[in-house]
Amino acid sequence: MGLTKSSERTRNWIFAIDGAVLALILLIGAIQFTYYPHTADFVSDPGYPDMARSLLDRGSYQFDYLPETTLPPGFPLILALAGRFWGLSPAVLFRVIAVFTTLGLIAAYFLLRRLERRAVAAAVCLILGFSPSLFRFSTGIVFPEMPFFSVSMLGLLLALKIDRAGPGRPAIGWMLLLGADLALAVLIRSVGIALLIGLGTWCVTSLLVVPEIGRRRLRRFLLPLALGAAAQAGWSAWAQRHQVLEWQLPGYPQSYLSQLKVKNGQYPELGMARLGDIPIRVERNLVAQTAGFGGLLTRRHISPFWPSPAIAGVLILVALGLASSFRNGGQLHDWYFLLYGAIFLLWPWDYRDRFLYPVAPLACLYLWRGAKVVGYNSIRRPKAIGLSVFLLGCVLSVSSAAFAFRIWAFPVDIDHARGDHLQTVAGTVFWVILTVLGLGAFLFHSPRNSLDHARPFVWLRRIHGFERSVPLRVLAILILTVFVGSGIARLLVIGRDNLSPDITKQPSYAEIEAAEWIRMNEPSNRVIMARDQDIVFHYTGRRVVWFPPISDPKVLMDGIRRYRVGVLVVAHHSESYWLPPEEACLQSLLQTYGSAFHAVNRGRDYQVFEVAAAPDGTQADPGKRGNGFE
Repeated sequence: MGLTKSSERTRNWIFAIDGAVLALILLIGAIQFTYYPHTADFVSDPGYPDMARSLLDRGSYQFDYLPETTLPPGFPLILALAGRFWGLSPAVLFRVIAVFTTLGLIAAYFLLRRLERRAVAAAVCLILGFSPSLFRFSTGIVFPEMPFFSVSMLGLLLALKIDRAGPGRPAIGWMLLLGADLALAVLIRSVGIALLIGLGTWCVTSLLVVPEIGRRRLRRFLLPLALGAAAQAGWSAWAQRHQVLEWQLPGYPQSYLSQLKVKNGQYPELGMARLGDIPIRVERNLVAQTAGFGGLLTRRHISPFWPSPAIAGVLILVALGLASSFRNGGQLHDWYFLLYGAIFLLWPWDYRDRFLYPVAPLACLYLWRGAKVVGYNSIRRPKAIGLSVFLLGCVLSVSSAAFAFRIWAFPVDIDHARGDHLQTVAGTVFWVILTVLGLGAFLFHSPRNSLDHARPFVWLRRIHGFERSVPLRVLAILILTVFVGSGIARLLVIGRDNLSPDITKQPSYAEIEAAEWIRMNEPSNRVIMARDQDIVFHYTGRRVVWFPPISDPKVLMDGIRRYRVGVLVVAHHSESYWLPPEEACLQSLLQTYGSAFHAVNRGRDYQVFEVAAAPDGTQADPGKRGNGFE
């Protein structure tokens, strides 16, 4: 009877934990569902909504009257499905993102709960869910990261369920569901290929490590893998057949594989990457991604210098946790995380936090496992750990001190440098203390010493025994409560700003102003050239040729004549995403072909030029295929 009552209490406690976590995740979704940007139209990156509109209105996958062959159609199809019933307004589409964010956090919680204890799963999902940066992204732009996050977490959860099913063949329904999920993943984001390659690698590795298990996994996952691969092959074949390149530039807007080959995605004129560029790119991306991960967890800016404890320390723990997970060949989520990370380490573009969001729960998982590995070995092999910490601490202490001196001696931006300098000093102090602890553990540990008092790393033992330590559990709950409470407060502050946003402060406001003027004052058949193609096309509804980052005026003018451009939009931004900036490209045009451009409108941060007719006197004609209309 006592055992029954104890089991019932345990079960009730588990249900209470799950219920509380799910309730908080639903609260995150409710805040996002309510406090989306209340604007009459999209004020940032309306490309995906416009692709969805093309699917609904024309029945074809197009953007700006041309086939879209770079971005896969999965996310626009989801938006089009929602738009068919409720329209494609910001109110509808931001709520679609809120639903996927909620579903993704729920799937991540159940996945992590199967891989670690409930406390770890709850802490990870709530810390991430109440992160202001994640909320700001999800309510600021209609992008496919949250749907991909939801679908990828669900796919990993389904794969785990199928793999752990009992003897015999699992239900065909689960395999078909996983196959549909994998197909949707690669059609939402091209990086979903990491799921497919990860699944295939996992099965092959299992065959090599434990042949019996490998054969079982092949039987269970061959159908889902085939469905996902078919979706990827079908999309790639369609895109290759329909690709239209306006400009002969390396990288964008060609395939993602082509983009990986360039030296700098945002500066295509630098040409193709050389072998020596790859290590520099990997180091830059590794530091930037880890700094972004640290900022996501701590809600603070992390200075991107590699000896920082928030970078080098986190990288070491994540690497240890991931390596420990690969015993016996690892699992699908291990291979997926490794391949996903490898893709973005080779990515030739500037880091964006949105790259991290889909795998942030897995990064937290490996961070936790890495801490457990260090804690376990500090108990079993304290002298080895002490020596490793001492040697590593010496290198990182010196490196961190060098960074601190460099920032102190040569500050470029005073405010930014002050914040970085504080972090470099704090990092140096941290590594010096850890170095001393490591040296103490190596020199003074003796097997005859007391287990609890002679080891400088006794605190790691307590962390390793977290699950059995009531005081540590209470402390963790208090810390998590503070994180959740402060997160709710900050989300509501951001949300209130979303209720009455000031669109004049949006980065794309200059293009919006220019597009509104063109829509009201220029003929409807006039072809436009603009760098921010998405915004200008959305607000004018007219054919917009991309103003490429090309400094050669002859190449630019040939394109203007070829596409019969009648209007040129040039906006000023404090920082240009593409290089050379559009103002520099304009100057090269004006210096060589100044008489062909006539300024007709000027705003605070933009200029509109009319382009003189071609020598034959022709202007843009929407009835001709050459200007992109169909």
